[in-house]
Amino acid sequence: MQSIFLKILWLICYLITAYFTFSGKMMPAMDWMAGTMLAEAIVSFVYCLINKKKA
Repeated sequence: MQSIFLKILWLICYLITAYFTFSGKMMPAMDWMAGTMLAEAIVSFVYCLINKKKA
């Protein structure tokens, strides 16, 4: 299970995406969404690898 810090971080990133979306700034919204999804995938992958080495 991931830490509460990471969950709050992803929440803030997706809230920024929602802000850009609802304010009509679609290009920054797409950039934030893509960046957040990429970062989330990379962090989750690394977290999974670290946990496998511990087991």
